[in-house]
Amino acid sequence: MRNLLEQAIESDDGARAAKIIRDALGIESDEIVNYSFPRHWPDNPEQRARVIGDWLRDEARFLVYPTD
Repeated sequence: MRNLLEQAIESDDGARAAKIIRDALGIESDEIVNYSFPRHWPDNPEQRARVIGDWLRDEARFLVYPTD
């Protein structure tokens, strides 16, 4: 099985990339991914990796400092 992060970065669809990572990590809410992901999924894998990294950082911050 390929690395799931690599699979998400190589995906041509941002929604699919988010689903791969959410399923792997057990993230139930799509609130932060909807905030973090751009409407247009970048063509460049390096830009995709940056988007995914920013999302995961935001997700971790949310877990530490919940808004509730």
